[in-house]
Amino acid sequence: MKPELRITRSVILAITGVTGTVLNSIIVALNFRFWRDVTTSKSYNRLLFVIGLTNTILQAHFIFDAILQTFSLYLLNENVLLFMITFGFTLINVNVWNTTWLSLLCCVRLVNSSHCFYLKIKAKLFSYLHHLIVGSVLFAVTINLPLFWTTNLHIPANTTDSSASGYFITMDNYCIIFSSIFNFTVPFSLTYVSIGLSVSTLLRHIRKMERSDSHLTSAQLQGHYRAVKTMVIRVFLDFLFFFIIVLGVSESLIFNSATYSVLWLAVLTYPTSQGFVLVFGNPKLKSAVCGLMKC
Repeated sequence: MKPELRITRSVILAITGVTGTVLNSIIVALNFRFWRDVTTSKSYNRLLFVIGLTNTILQAHFIFDAILQTFSLYLLNENVLLFMITFGFTLINVNVWNTTWLSLLCCVRLVNSSHCFYLKIKAKLFSYLHHLIVGSVLFAVTINLPLFWTTNLHIPANTTDSSASGYFITMDNYCIIFSSIFNFTVPFSLTYVSIGLSVSTLLRHIRKMERSDSHLTSAQLQGHYRAVKTMVIRVFLDFLFFFIIVLGVSESLIFNSATYSVLWLAVLTYPTSQGFVLVFGNPKLKSAVCGLMKC
């Protein structure tokens, strides 16, 4: 890899490693006390705790992966690379499913519907949230476990044919397709539908209250607009991340050193970006972070 690309990756790794770890650690610390509370008002905080914890572990995984790549330690033991790939995909899938549960949680709290199926989901979601969290972890592990045995490491004899990392990997197409459908496409579809319903409901409510005599206060309007903006940013962030993951499995792109580095850096910033969205989209978390920065 070219020295300038290596330096750029190291600098961005240091920046995202510090900021992402700090932001997600704050989310974990502030929401830890809500873990055992199963009431409707605290389920959101409990899920934020799980998302922050997953992001923190994912950030540490990216840092450790960068260290192994920098010193070419993957070439010493192929099983280490296979474990890191499997563990990384599992963490990403768990994060995607947690985002889906958070979107559904916001949707059932905002959208009013008299449909019997919707009412059943609304009644059961809060009490079964911890089952969904644990189930999504087990499901992600089960789906991604075959990657450990079907992924192969190749080290070209001619160094000019090697990829940006000095090697390239091949994955079983059936495993990739199966994992993409059940751990990306399905949760992303649920997330988009949930956020779409939530945003449309909030916008209708804002327009209705602005036309009525009982106008919302400035603080209330700002709160609704902030919720809409946060949800739209989350949709854009998740779609961009999904697009990057799809590009990342293309061997023709991986052989290009610059493209490989851009994709790697985009993936690296995902937990940090998600931490920013969660913090600055939540007034309590935002005030806590600002208070710590002042200190």
